[in-house]
Amino acid sequence: MKPDLQAHAIMIGKWLLTKGVSVYTSQQLYQAIREASRSFGDTHVRFGLRKTEDALVELNILQRVTLRSDGYRDIERLAVLELHPTALHLAVSLRSDSYLCHLSAVYLHGLTDQIPSTSYVNKEQSPKQPSSGNLTQAAIDRAFSGSQRKSKYEFRLGKERVVLLSGKNTKRLGVQTDTRTGLDVTDLERTLIDIAVRPRYSGGVFQVSRAYQTAAKEVDIAKLAWVLGMMSYKYPYHQSVGFYLSHAGLPESELQPFRLIDMEFDFYLDYSIANPVYNESWRVFHPQGV
Repeated sequence: MKPDLQAHAIMIGKWLLTKGVSVYTSQQLYQAIREASRSFGDTHVRFGLRKTEDALVELNILQRVTLRSDGYRDIERLAVLELHPTALHLAVSLRSDSYLCHLSAVYLHGLTDQIPSTSYVNKEQSPKQPSSGNLTQAAIDRAFSGSQRKSKYEFRLGKERVVLLSGKNTKRLGVQTDTRTGLDVTDLERTLIDIAVRPRYSGGVFQVSRAYQTAAKEVDIAKLAWVLGMMSYKYPYHQSVGFYLSHAGLPESELQPFRLIDMEFDFYLDYSIANPVYNESWRVFHPQGV
């Protein structure tokens, strides 16, 4: 590498560190190189964008990381090594305006002792008209007798996996920035709702139950009920949330926001439960041992 290119790349690398962005797409990196070069008085990026990128990689300032998929095209990202990006940073970089959710949020909120090997990222769908059909017990029984639909949009990162979800449009309700990682993640209340709705993305019903038990002293029940109401689910997930809160030991007086909502139907904590047990108080079927 020519000394002047090396010196230029080192300057670019120091500039990148000041920005605090740990993962770039190629386009984002090239925009950053242009911006950095202008700040140095070099309006034309005299060494070229690709040469500068290659120099940054050769100097171990950047590392090319490939996320591989069996069903989709592999995706390459550029990681700033000194900022120590994790699999979570790489996961969020895959789609703009996405945020960590489900088991990843459970982990960041300290609701599990396990270190997950799968990261979950949500990119909300565009707004859609609400379903106009009336809910029936037969429709609920039919839907939950089968398996939960699972995202096939998966990538591998070494031994870890990244699962990309396309959740309903909520205008990022309950999404906050995690102070430790700088990443967007669902807050505690939104997380508890998400994992009750999709337990298979959260380690399963038993993991969800343990997360509720851990969160019981911290959760804002009024906020939890409000967020759930704002999400306008067709299915009666207030029964699932109420069951988990009750099972976590919260007194009946704190469960009133969920008791006040009609419980017209029997419901299910999960899809395709083998030998379910029925809880009359919340009208939910749940696995044995929960």
